[in-house]
Amino acid sequence: MIRRIFVILLIIGNISSLSSQIHTTVVERDHEIVLSNNFVKLVFPKAASFDIQSMSLGGKNLITSLGFNSVPWALTYKGPKGENPVLLPSHGIYKGYKVKDDKSSKTLVFTWEMRLSYGPLYPINMSVTLPDHSELVYWGINANLPKGWVITNVQFPHIVLNSPENGKIITSAGWGNEYDMKLQTYSENYPSHSGSMQLLLMHNSQGAFYYATEDKNACGKTLNAVCDEKMVTFTTDVVASEGWTDSLNCDFNLPWKTVMGYTADGWQRAALKWYRPFTFTTEWGSKPLISRNIPKWLSNKDLWIRAKGVNDTVMHAVNEAIKYYGKGVGVHWYYWHHYPYDTHYPDYFPAKEDFSEMINEVHERGGQVIPYINGRLWDPATPSYDKLNGASASCRKADGTLYTEIYPTSKVLNTVTCPASPLWQKIIVGLTDKIQKELRTDGVYIDQIAAAAPQPCWAENHGHAKGGGDFWYMAYRKMIDTIRNGHLKKDNILISEENSECYIDMFDLLLTVNTPHNDCRIVPLFPLIYSDRVITCAFTYTPTDKLTKGDFRYENMQCFLYGSQLGWVDPTLLMKDESKQEAIFLKRLVELRSKQHELFNAGRFVQEFIPGGDNPMKSIPTFGKQNVVHATEWMTPKGEKVLFVVNIDDVAHRILLPDNKYIEIDGLMGIRIGH
Repeated sequence: MIRRIFVILLIIGNISSLSSQIHTTVVERDHEIVLSNNFVKLVFPKAASFDIQSMSLGGKNLITSLGFNSVPWALTYKGPKGENPVLLPSHGIYKGYKVKDDKSSKTLVFTWEMRLSYGPLYPINMSVTLPDHSELVYWGINANLPKGWVITNVQFPHIVLNSPENGKIITSAGWGNEYDMKLQTYSENYPSHSGSMQLLLMHNSQGAFYYATEDKNACGKTLNAVCDEKMVTFTTDVVASEGWTDSLNCDFNLPWKTVMGYTADGWQRAALKWYRPFTFTTEWGSKPLISRNIPKWLSNKDLWIRAKGVNDTVMHAVNEAIKYYGKGVGVHWYYWHHYPYDTHYPDYFPAKEDFSEMINEVHERGGQVIPYINGRLWDPATPSYDKLNGASASCRKADGTLYTEIYPTSKVLNTVTCPASPLWQKIIVGLTDKIQKELRTDGVYIDQIAAAAPQPCWAENHGHAKGGGDFWYMAYRKMIDTIRNGHLKKDNILISEENSECYIDMFDLLLTVNTPHNDCRIVPLFPLIYSDRVITCAFTYTPTDKLTKGDFRYENMQCFLYGSQLGWVDPTLLMKDESKQEAIFLKRLVELRSKQHELFNAGRFVQEFIPGGDNPMKSIPTFGKQNVVHATEWMTPKGEKVLFVVNIDDVAHRILLPDNKYIEIDGLMGIRIGH
């Protein structure tokens, strides 16, 4: 009996000990303060200035030396007399820390007092929060200012880590990009094609470091990883909104937390474990694809072609493609207006003669047509710019000048228009009405919204606070909501280009073609997170001269494996005799994809892998050396595993799957394995 009681007490003691390890504690010693739980341990020295002595995340100590983390923030102020200092911790008086004890977390608040006038001191407070049971540590910052002052720029946090051996950096550009770490800065401008999500990953064979901002309002920001020989600095640069400074209380708050974590299970596990759950708490990520009111014809779409121009040659190629691939081919139609590409925006009408008839012809053959417009640029040389006072809608820099862009094909000036401008909102909504009514299209393709990064705007008349912030995202949300609520015809769709996460629920389809692939490797970061909440089209830009060099096959293989709708190819190239094998390969993938609609619309992408066995490598233009057989794993809505394998070679190969089984796959073929 005594022995049994002892065992029970021992078990209870072990459970109690484990519980105390998991709950966050703050331990103060003579020369240091320790914030820790069972997963995270941060040690800060008690000293005359701030530093980080060590930071252990997921059992990995990422900071092992003092002296590198004494500048965790930099804030730019603007005073009522034009004062514009960039303040660093060394410009203030370090006051040490206080402990904030909440029910389920503990926070260390480090304070610096700044002397901005001959009067009171103004504190800057940096918070480091560790919730109970959490593998992530949360960083925040706020400041008190003199009346009439604002903070215009923020660099926070500024964390210097040890550089891992043979390390790689993953950014969220497009599908996702992996780089071998060199002496350079890896940046993503969020939200845009260069930063579809707000996270960076650093990894090697031992594990992965995770750095992300949990900003549910998609404010503009640039996430950076600055690499040198021994250290990597992670930081986020932000143009602040003047609305973040409370003019009554004179307080500034950065309206999100930055999180960091580490896992030995690799970058994919880090993204799934930490970033994917965050996305479900956002407005854009809370809706599963099957719950959205997407027309069935789009959910069941497998192939898009890219028609450029309004003439007999283009129409003949479109008809040939529909004849070869069957009903249901979609057409993204460019150059349908009288002016050259990237000029005279937004003056698209009148459309070229015969365009309406061509749309009718596609409809008669069972296809759909979505014409292109630009949702962001206004050509200042157009009559409408003068007539409607386009300058009043233009996005303004702090000095009052306009953001002006020149594109290589047109070489003309285009000004960036602020989406919050009531005039611009009215123009895009009106264009959507006019295109649907006069051309009887199946929707509208509004370019650049999900591709181009927000520009800070200091215009006085756009109804938003000056500077950066969430106005860009919120204004486009208002615009698209207006179109959907009373302007978009039944069963019509909206398309945008690229895949910034905050726009996925606004558009029915995102054309994803701008992922970089020079000096880096495309990785499936985006489908890993969002495959069950967005429909995408294409993989990268298809060739514009010949389809027979290998890149067209590779692109469509990857497109299929990622669950994206296929093609987005110029039919005048696709239907040439010299492209016959490419057309056959694409048709086989279309036929295979047509049987996967339930999986691609309601299932989930799990992982990408390269089969072993007889899987030679070939040099693919712009993609480098690649295996000819690639594969992915998906999960059905019922949780069953499905593999897809695609061979872009002309001949069959006997390849080895992860379960150590060999299969043979014919040349120019894709297959499904599993339920």
